[in-house]
Amino acid sequence: MSAPRSAGLRRDTDLLAALATPEARAAGLGVSRLAALTGRETSQVSRALAALEYEGLVERDDRSRRYALGWRLYALAAGTAEARLVRSAGPALVALAARTGENAHLCRLHGLRVATLLTAEPGQGAPRARFDVDDIPAATTSTGRVLLAEREGAAARAVGADPEVLAAVRAAGHAVVDGEFDPALAGAAAPVRGFHGGIVAALTVSGPAARLRPHLAAHAAATVAVAADLSVSMGA
Repeated sequence: MSAPRSAGLRRDTDLLAALATPEARAAGLGVSRLAALTGRETSQVSRALAALEYEGLVERDDRSRRYALGWRLYALAAGTAEARLVRSAGPALVALAARTGENAHLCRLHGLRVATLLTAEPGQGAPRARFDVDDIPAATTSTGRVLLAEREGAAARAVGADPEVLAAVRAAGHAVVDGEFDPALAGAAAPVRGFHGGIVAALTVSGPAARLRPHLAAHAAATVAVAADLSVSMGA
């Protein structure tokens, strides 16, 4: 089934995405720059920004006439389950990175692709917020297999996954991939569950296969343990 689309909503979302970039966060963006970034006419962008400003989704600095993300967008984001997940996951990711010596990630599904929301690096302190969406098919990665693990039979095949592989992930409580989608990469992932018991995210450690391979079993066990603790904090 094709994804539902609204041309107007997509264009407004493109403007908000441009205002979330490091360039925009530094000093805001003007209408001309936003038009260039989104490939639209300046008059169209100006009208769209006026509507978004009225709704509190963007704000304009009267002196510089540059735009930034608005108070209402932050208020909406702060109330989402995903925001709570990101807040709770920070210490868990730092602990997992320290325990394994590898980068640790918090991931969710974005459609049928894996989106990384937060990354902690060993010895780097606070985790780094991200929104990176993989082009790699979810069913080929340890993270994707964990996020898809509750799909069975036809539902699994519909997203390009092998039902038997997902059944093995469910039984094990984690997934490990060693060079399956990239011979140079390996990783382990475990599910994070919400208050309803369903999978809401995955914790993952990943890195060069040659370095991780001797430690994959231990890394998988550490990931399962940290993900279980995070699940408890999420009400599972």
